[in-house]
Amino acid sequence: MDDIWTTRDLPVLKAVVRIFMATGEANIDVDYVYRLTRMPKADVQRALRALYAQPFLQEAGKQVQANGEFWYVGAPTGEALRVAGAWPTPENLLERLVAALENAGEDEARDPEDRNNLKRAALWLSGAFSQVALGALGGAGGNIISGG
Repeated sequence: MDDIWTTRDLPVLKAVVRIFMATGEANIDVDYVYRLTRMPKADVQRALRALYAQPFLQEAGKQVQANGEFWYVGAPTGEALRVAGAWPTPENLLERLVAALENAGEDEARDPEDRNNLKRAALWLSGAFSQVALGALGGAGGNIISGG
C-alpha cells in the first residue's frame, strides 16, 4: 500500500496551513492549494476529503460545488497546525530546550561550573526527567499547548 499520508495528504495539509498562516482567512480557495502543491486536481480533492475525515480542517468556511469538489476549505484545526509544524508540540519544545542547554554548555565564554550545570540539566531533561518536562510544557493539566 502506498504511503498516501506523506505523498498526498500531508503536502496538501501543509499547503492549507501555509495559506492560512499567510492570509488568516477562514475560508481558503482550493485553487491556491492546487498552485502551491502542483499536484493533480483529483489528488488534492482526495486529500481534502481525507483531511476533513480526521478532521484537520474546520467545517466553517467549507464550500463544496454541486459535483462534490471542494471550492473553499475551512481553516486548519489546532491539531493540523501542530502536525504541519506551524505550532509546537511539547516534544518539539523539549527538544529545542535541550539543544539550547547543550549549546550553552559548550560555550567556553561561560564559567566552567555553569557549563557543567547546563550540560547536566540537558542530560536530565533528555533522560530521567523528560516526562516531567513534557507534562510541564503541556501546561495546566498537560493541555496549554495541546489545546485540550
